[in-house]
Amino acid sequence: MSKTLVTVLAAVVMLLGLAGVVLPALPGLALIWLAALGYGLLAGWGASGPWLFGLITLLGLAGLGSELWVTSAGARVAGASGWSVLAGIVLGLIGLLFFSPIGAVIGLTLGILGGEYLRLKDWRKALSAAGGTLAGCGVSYGVKLLLGMVMIGAWVAWVLIG
Repeated sequence: MSKTLVTVLAAVVMLLGLAGVVLPALPGLALIWLAALGYGLLAGWGASGPWLFGLITLLGLAGLGSELWVTSAGARVAGASGWSVLAGIVLGLIGLLFFSPIGAVIGLTLGILGGEYLRLKDWRKALSAAGGTLAGCGVSYGVKLLLGMVMIGAWVAWVLIG
């Protein structure tokens, strides 16, 4: 397989990964990382490849961590307790397993809404915490999109440097 073909395929997969950050059907940052790995394995690592692939890996891990951290921070800022956040994470994982990433967001939000209502017996405060969760989800998508673009930028630098 020619290096040009590998580069084009990696670029296409990375663009799909970037789209996957906002489209729940694609694994997003994982696709970008896999495309960079495939590029390194098929086209060669070169002198800068291992360092830039390491950076791409760290950025991808930061993106995964930011999803949980930023979303739960949004819930906490809106008044959710740690137990409600934990309930939201559990229901979010169940939603992810049985439905999709959309199911994860719905499960997370319902878990926090239910946890806060059970704790406070106040629908307004529970809805506020659930709203904070959704705001955190939105911010996390922005963070992941930015990180995905930086990951692709690091790969472009890798391709250009050689």
